[in-house]
Formats: sequence, structure tokens, C-alpha cells
Amino acid sequence: MSAPINLSQVRTAWWLPGLLLMLLFSLSACQPVQTPAASAIPAFTIAVSDETVSAPEVVPGGIVRVTIQNNSSIPMDIGLARVLEGSTPEEVIALAQGGEEAFIPLLTKASFLPSVNPVDPGAERWFYVDLRTGVFVVDAAEHVEGVPGAGALHLNAVFSADEIVGTTEPVADVAVDMVNFAYVMPDEIQAGPQLWQFTNSGEQWHMMFVVDLAEGAGVEDVMAFMGDPAMAPAGPPPFEILPDAGIPPIGVGERAWLEFSLAPGEHLIGCPIPDTAAIFAGEMPMSHIEHGMVKMIKVK
Repeated sequence: MSAPINLSQVRTAWWLPGLLLMLLFSLSACQPVQTPAASAIPAFTIAVSDETVSAPEVVPGGIVRVTIQNNSSIPMDIGLARVLEGSTPEEVIALAQGGEEAFIPLLTKASFLPSVNPVDPGAERWFYVDLRTGVFVVDAAEHVEGVPGAGALHLNAVFSADEIVGTTEPVADVAVDMVNFAYVMPDEIQAGPQLWQFTNSGEQWHMMFVVDLAEGAGVEDVMAFMGDPAMAPAGPPPFEILPDAGIPPIGVGERAWLEFSLAPGEHLIGCPIPDTAAIFAGEMPMSHIEHGMVKMIKVK
């Protein structure tokens, strides 16, 4: 549920299910800005070893802080998913282990929450997320460049949130509403550590990557590189993806808070995942960027 793919795969396989796992960055390991609101938010920890994933069987519902610890000997890709109504954790786990061919069916069974990719041995990452209530699956797999194939080792845990406990909203510095197909957010952001709130108000899953453009490059150049591979220019991409910024794909209605720091300057943000409505209709999908889900922001 949480493997990245590289840019060469992006260019040649927009319509492949493997792109649905695209995480071109890892989440920031910074500590949260400590505020009175943050201290009132319930928390729990998920720990991954070489053999198991440990998580409480029942966790507080509502807004919580999740810490993910990698106590294993290898870098791990670790993600959370909400089990959708009418589905079971066993179905989600089986599909998550089925490689890219199983990924479209997985979208009908699970809604993605934040993922952390990769988490180095001995490291930990954190985020806030609005669990609401429900049943959830943790999926941990060895970090690979690309999509893990069918049969790759996955470690899993299942937990539930039965009661709303966390009702305190983190104090966000930046609010981003992801809709179909646009970002509703400020045009100017303060530099330095900021707590970003992401809300998926759209009808599909969405993500946000952050890139620095090469000198003279613009939105059209990024779209040309990430669009139809037959029309893409030769050579390296005209941008550099920032490794500790943005959010991996999250499902419809999900909310999460992450802290990361952007340097002053202009940055491009975008959602490169494919149009799942087209996929389910049996059509060749365009990326969300090609639909216009791309924006320039200024960091002061």
C-alpha cells in the first residue's frame, strides 16, 4: 500500500495500477510544533520489527497522533488504510500483497491514510490523522525502487477505533483542500517549519508533491514530461522533487496533518496520480496534473 515508483516509471505507465502507489518523497521526520492544542491530542505508536507489526488492538478514534517506528534491520515502506464498509481486513491484506495487478480492486476495498516511505532502520516518523472510527490495516514492506511484485513480503496488523476520543484540531499553519482537480490553499507560504493540514474533499484520492523547477522551466514543462510518454521531451526532468514535503495519496474524505519546511522561493505543487474515474470506466486516464491539478506557490 505504500511503495514508491521512480520517474522513468511515471513517464511510461501513467495508466498502470502501480502508479497508484506513487510516493516520490518521504515524509518529514521533524517534531511537531508544540502548542496547547497538540498536547491534548491522543497518540499511539505502531512498531515494525523484522517479523511483526505491533499496534494496539483498539486506538482512540477521531484526531490522533500516530508515531511509526521502524525497529527492523531494513528500510521499510509503511502505510495505513481504512477498510471500507462491506469489505474485510483479510481482503485488503490479500490485495495489498497482489502487486500492481491487484491495485485497482484494492481501491474498492480500502481508503488510504498517510504513508511513510521509506523509514530507515531505527528511525521513526509521525503525523496527525483524523481516524474517525472504523477498522484499519497497517501494511509494511521492504522499501524497493518501484512497486513490490506479487508475493513480496508484507507484514500487517489490524486495529480499530470504536469511539471518538480526539476532538482537538491541530493548529495548522497552512490549510490545503484537495478537490477535483485543484488545490484550494494560499498562494504564499511562510518559509521554515510549518504544520500543513490536508483535506481530501474531492471524489477521488489525491496527493501533493512539491518540486523545484529548473531555470526557465514552467508548469507546461512538467506537464509535458509527465503526460503522454510519446510526446515527452528527451533528457532529464526539468524539476527536482523535494524529498521531505507534500503528502502521499489519501482517500476521499480523509484528513491529515504533516510538518515540513520549505525554503524561500517559488515551488510547483501537483497531483500526478491518474484519473480513477476513467480507469473504472475502462478508459485511458489522464493524470490529475493534466486535468489542471497543479499550482505555483511562493514561499517567503
